[in-house]
Amino acid sequence: MPTKTEVLAQQSRWYGLYTAQSPFNWAEYDEVSQQVGRSTNMVGYFQGFDQDFNAGAVQRSWTNGRVPLLTWETRPATTGNDQKYVPGYANADITGGAFDDYLTKYADALKANGQPVVIRLDHEMNGSWYNWSDGTAQQNAPGSFVAMWKHVHDVFERAGANDYVIWNWAPTRIDALGNPKYQTVDYMQAYYPGDDYVDWVGMSGYYRKAAESPTFATTFGATLDQIRQIAPDKRILLSEIGATETGSAVSNGQKSQWIDSLFDALADPANSDVIGFAYFSETATTIVDGARTTNDWRLNSRADSLAAFVAGIARTDIDYDLQEVKK
Repeated sequence: MPTKTEVLAQQSRWYGLYTAQSPFNWAEYDEVSQQVGRSTNMVGYFQGFDQDFNAGAVQRSWTNGRVPLLTWETRPATTGNDQKYVPGYANADITGGAFDDYLTKYADALKANGQPVVIRLDHEMNGSWYNWSDGTAQQNAPGSFVAMWKHVHDVFERAGANDYVIWNWAPTRIDALGNPKYQTVDYMQAYYPGDDYVDWVGMSGYYRKAAESPTFATTFGATLDQIRQIAPDKRILLSEIGATETGSAVSNGQKSQWIDSLFDALADPANSDVIGFAYFSETATTIVDGARTTNDWRLNSRADSLAAFVAGIARTDIDYDLQEVKK
């Protein structure tokens, strides 16, 4: 098992998956891996602030040769994605010490387990849909997200847990935010805790609308440009990505085109700072602006999309070092 330092120094790229039950049940995960023909070296999963550190999840990940990518959300795990304010879980509650006993217990358990973990704390903070974003609806003052992040990090530092944690700061794609004032580099900069508090930067990027051009540049370009301005010396993990399977994008093969573009972009030297991606291979229902939408993001949702991914991940010009999986 590598150390944190060795994980950070790895030169080959990361290929991760999110599936509905991994890392607690590998059945679907292994099925997708078999269909893709390449093993992953990362696995994504989620926890809330009402859940203790799960050593089993981390151990099961490493037993299968996969670095665990934990998305840790400062709210109870069952909270709906449309609940912007969760009483008792505001940023000021955390910064004020209400969760210090929980955080210390969590950090102590993580340190005792002794295995590296990537923690994507409170992702997509520059959006308006989660309770940790700065905003009136969330009852979070400007600057409170950064203060909260630093507080959590500092509790871990005092416990000695940061010897094992890779902190991943990951906003969402800026051009999907709607209001132009949220798309400025200054707005994103206000959410960045600083280089001393972040190991990897990253982002969420989804191809959701069939009317969009199914390209890497469309989904990731504008946001990556800002991230590189804010944290020019940090390596970038595309921490949560996916392509839609709804509307005309199905019949037009746009999902497979988007996948082709992803791998073309990874082969481009201009993206050498992108150290990999974690693909959200799940079907999910979300509420955006009051409208409920179900998307099938799975890699194996269609034969053409899967074929595009199989061809892409096997390319020899994208700096992957993955074991083959017999189909």
